[in-house]
Amino acid sequence: MSDNLYSWFPRALVIGAAVVGLSSLPARAQQITDPSPAQAATNVEPTSPISASFRSQDGVSVRPETVRVFVDGQDVTSQSVITRDFFTYRPAQPLPPGRREVLLEFTNTQGVTRRVTWSFTVGNPVRASIDLVDHNAGSRPLAAGEILLVTVKGTPSSRVTVYLIQDGRQVQTLPAQEVSSGTYVVNALIEAKDTTREGIVVARLENGGQVRFMTAEQPARLIEGATGGIQRLTTQEVSATVSAPSPLLPQITNLRDGDRVSGSSFTLQGTTAPNASVRVNVTASTSLGGIISAQQTVTNQTVQADAQGRFTITVRPPIPASGTVYQVNLTATSGNQTSPTVTLRLTQQ
Repeated sequence: MSDNLYSWFPRALVIGAAVVGLSSLPARAQQITDPSPAQAATNVEPTSPISASFRSQDGVSVRPETVRVFVDGQDVTSQSVITRDFFTYRPAQPLPPGRREVLLEFTNTQGVTRRVTWSFTVGNPVRASIDLVDHNAGSRPLAAGEILLVTVKGTPSSRVTVYLIQDGRQVQTLPAQEVSSGTYVVNALIEAKDTTREGIVVARLENGGQVRFMTAEQPARLIEGATGGIQRLTTQEVSATVSAPSPLLPQITNLRDGDRVSGSSFTLQGTTAPNASVRVNVTASTSLGGIISAQQTVTNQTVQADAQGRFTITVRPPIPASGTVYQVNLTATSGNQTSPTVTLRLTQQ
């Protein structure tokens, strides 16, 4: 970046997590804390949000209506969320690799204008790839009660879906679970009326906006019988030996751990054992001014799965503030059996 671009801006001094603007008025300066990505951070994801918190000192605070945000010299104020406690900006397009600079300009309640800056380095984007698609239904037809196991190996931390095209007549969608870095597994319970003489297994991998497909070399064969599809699918994090999952273990199918949600509410869709009861507990925590607030319970209720094991619940946070982190805990019960607790974390956009 050219040094002349900001030659009319007083430069800023970064001390630890605080970014303090140089000024002729010391001591009572409004501070910018908790910059994210952090000062001098490296290998930052191209789509990472940019944010920082505002902290009052000696009664002096920022006037949010005066805040202007620049990224690499471009004014992105209109695309930012700005409150009296923090600002956040999510790039509309992935940031290019290399050093990126953030500049923040504001006026405090004493009428003093301040400008602060910090920088970080964006890493090269991940190149998505699939190396292997394999399954256990090639050498012999699977029987009722057995598990169709599909293994996909590719870029870690991706979203992977497997499609089973059954005799050219219908397509089953099988969500995959990452069980170890770059290894994804689908476990599907075969029932008596399932049949597939020639199934094509296709894996879809998505990472950083890149999408890749690969087809398994061998066709999949399931039990012969009346026509029908796989009625209920279940995935579970398993050990390296990939044991069969517990059908009772609840799984969220429309969101993954670490996903972002938007709007005044979000919906959780999932699967478990047919007619099981699912206890859903959601808590929220928000960081304001660099201080993480205590967890607040958003919802704590039990929903009933239908005859296919599907369940849905809508979560309505009282104050859906940007940056709020939701922890979702799910536990399923059927008869005298109770599943382990499944946890995922979501962030408010």
